[in-house]
Amino acid sequence: MALAAAGGGCGSDVAYPPGWEAGSGGGGGKDGGARPDGGARDGAAGDGSVDAAADWVPPTDCPLGPGDESTELRCTGLYADWDTKTLAPGVRPYDPGLHLWSDGAVKTRWIYLPPGTQIDTSNMDEWSFPYGTKLWKEFVVGGVRLETRMLWKRPADQIGGWYLTTYRWSPDGARADELLTGELDADGNGYEIPSQSLCAQCHGGRRDQVMGFEAVSLSSPAAGGLTMTALVAGGLLTAPPASPLTIPGDGATSAALGYLHANCGIACHNPGAGAASTTGFFMRLDVATLGSVQSTGAWRTGMNAASYFTLPGVGQTKIFVPCSPDASVAYYRMSVRDGVDGVFVGSQMPPIATHQIDPTGLAIVAAWLTDQPQCATAAP
Repeated sequence: MALAAAGGGCGSDVAYPPGWEAGSGGGGGKDGGARPDGGARDGAAGDGSVDAAADWVPPTDCPLGPGDESTELRCTGLYADWDTKTLAPGVRPYDPGLHLWSDGAVKTRWIYLPPGTQIDTSNMDEWSFPYGTKLWKEFVVGGVRLETRMLWKRPADQIGGWYLTTYRWSPDGARADELLTGELDADGNGYEIPSQSLCAQCHGGRRDQVMGFEAVSLSSPAAGGLTMTALVAGGLLTAPPASPLTIPGDGATSAALGYLHANCGIACHNPGAGAASTTGFFMRLDVATLGSVQSTGAWRTGMNAASYFTLPGVGQTKIFVPCSPDASVAYYRMSVRDGVDGVFVGSQMPPIATHQIDPTGLAIVAAWLTDQPQCATAAP
């Protein structure tokens, strides 16, 4: 398994489209620190380049599961050396810049693209990945590795199609075995490893299953490793964007739109395959909507938009209410968890695999709502 490093890819002499410069859209990457796997906490994912001179050779004692998947993480192609956690050739770290809340877990991400392939970006909102693509995401909670999830687009001449699974790390960190049934309390404090059967509820919101490795996130200023800039420079996209993709608005607005995109829009609240596609409330930042704040889905379909959800003490409820987070249905549902303090089941958002509210996310959305121009005149 080998892949040319960023800057090479399918051709190292790739001209930047107008408006692109080396280091724009999240830069070519960030210092990955001392970890041999290129990993660091969110926002510092290494430079996305690796020595790809040699192919990865899997261990000879790798058991396989019914989906032809390796049932041990050490055999999936992530690591060339299991003991040192040195990355296999062609595996690149990345950080999408816009992060999905995972109950406080620190996450590290990697991707492998087969040699000589490109990502089909003819639809910039819905990328299509070549057969053989693998992505991994490691979850560390309280300083302890708990799980590493894997997405694998199996070769067409084998079973074909995506295989999604997770590997549960042993308490001593010596091994990580496939876990299909999930675990409700993996750390003793309520962190949930979701079962394989739940994967499709989120990943099914993408036409080709992959959530965080997408155009808007990889173009964000906080992205690292294999960013949009590195993908363009490496010739790894069939149709690079003509100019950098930028989330509109001032600091408070762009932060909120980016947060809602990553946590709500990519998987569910989008007009494509998302589970909430029939609600008419969309928060995914599609490329065509980046021209202004008012053209984004969150603004067009959410701001002052009526909601069917009932809030205590609120008459006609709305999804987002300028100047009033507490009267905003979306903010309320972010701020509660089902079954806690009498909250009825079906209230929380996101609806699965989270049992803690995200205080930072709440603050970001509240800052956006209270930063609207009319709020200054409404203040006493």
